[in-house]
Amino acid sequence: MPLHHPQELMHTLDFMAELCNRHREGTLETAAQLRRLCSEWSFPGASGATKADAEATWVQLRTIEALWDADRDEAAQMANEVFDANEAQPRLVRHGAFDWHLHGVSPGAPLPGAVAVHAAMAFVDLVRTDDTARCKRCGDGRCERMFFDQSRNRSRRFCSTTCQSRTNVAAFRARHTAHTG
Repeated sequence: MPLHHPQELMHTLDFMAELCNRHREGTLETAAQLRRLCSEWSFPGASGATKADAEATWVQLRTIEALWDADRDEAAQMANEVFDANEAQPRLVRHGAFDWHLHGVSPGAPLPGAVAVHAAMAFVDLVRTDDTARCKRCGDGRCERMFFDQSRNRSRRFCSTTCQSRTNVAAFRARHTAHTG
């Protein structure tokens, strides 16, 4: 059974998690890397991103991470603050594989604000449907990666099977040592 969220919302949240994760991990540090990632994810308006745009985007990623970790009421307030700060002007658009949906900024808007507003727009839908709990951090204590839980019952705990396996192996070894030691 698919989630009740539109495809473009899930795509946006996956993209925002990828942006934040890569930047925090040090694999997204230049304007060229930002342009390439935005192109891979079909995020509009990044083809001419400069070093200054990239640096301003990194600042916006802090806001996106705060949205990710916020409870529902905090996320609503933060989304409104993002809209105000970036003079959001929602409009219906259709592009690529996505049917009509909302974009929060005009075409050609500065990239850093566009990134923040797109994230806030996605969070508005999660707040409205009381589904902000799907925005998670990996359950492996050594990993802080963000992910959007698309499981039917919100049960996903890890960002990847690698982290899940590493955690399960560590738990098995701890039980084995406690039992034999």
